[in-house]
Amino acid sequence: MKVRSELHRTRKMQNQAEMSWSIATFIEMKMTLENPFYAYLFGFAQTDGHLYEQSRNRGKLRIEIGERDAEVLEIFKRLLPFSSSISRRVRTTNFGVNYESVIWTVCDKRFRDCLKDWGFPVGKKSEIIKTPDAAYSPNDYFRGLIDGDGSLGLTASGFPFVSLITSSPQIVGEYLNFIERVTGKSKTSLPNSRDKVHNIAIYKEDAQALVKQIYYKGCLAITRKKLKAKEVLNWQRPSTMKKVPNRKLWTIEGDNFILANLIEVSMKELERSRNSIEMRLWRLNKIRRQLVTN
Repeated sequence: MKVRSELHRTRKMQNQAEMSWSIATFIEMKMTLENPFYAYLFGFAQTDGHLYEQSRNRGKLRIEIGERDAEVLEIFKRLLPFSSSISRRVRTTNFGVNYESVIWTVCDKRFRDCLKDWGFPVGKKSEIIKTPDAAYSPNDYFRGLIDGDGSLGLTASGFPFVSLITSSPQIVGEYLNFIERVTGKSKTSLPNSRDKVHNIAIYKEDAQALVKQIYYKGCLAITRKKLKAKEVLNWQRPSTMKKVPNRKLWTIEGDNFILANLIEVSMKELERSRNSIEMRLWRLNKIRRQLVTN
């Protein structure tokens, strides 16, 4: 009986070990940026998060947002397979006096190592963030960026829009490529003259196509932005509003060509009207004057 009992105990320990291994393996397999949860979390953390590192392998990821969006941090805490904590504070900020915020903190080194392996920078990051160094789910990653540093909804005129603000040139390029894949239209972006920040905005049917792609049914997102996404998708173009098909958008190559050639040459090569080229030259010269002034 004693031998049988010992054998039973050994088999039980083996089963527990196998179960622990399978759970660990499952978590490890799921901890990839091709998983929608981690792709969204990574993008969101790039906007509102900060990765700290200290001596003796100490450090933490900290994300702080307004109290009204606390639900998304509660979801992070519940789904991440590492210990984390949530705290709150009230202080005076640019958002106002007695601004209430919620803070999610993760200290586990294994998670921090994953973030760094994926390309998350330590310390100040606004200008150096970039798309992940690993394969990732673009729909979920860019939704995380927009939830953090973007906006969507209807303009004052009632037109759908989606915008993303970033000072990272690499993010600008990848996001514009993503927009082109979704809408079929090429778009360019120039930084503003004051602080070199890009505000990339698209409107109407293009905005609807992007929102349909990234704010899909059942996706993880800030609740108020999900509601805005519904407003965008519910918009219908008025019958009196003319739709311009196949509008030609200016590219960097096109800008460089008209700056280096006569208007007549540009008209022939780019198949554009004189008015279109003259207007574009005026805008480019205006931007240049602003840059020189600053």
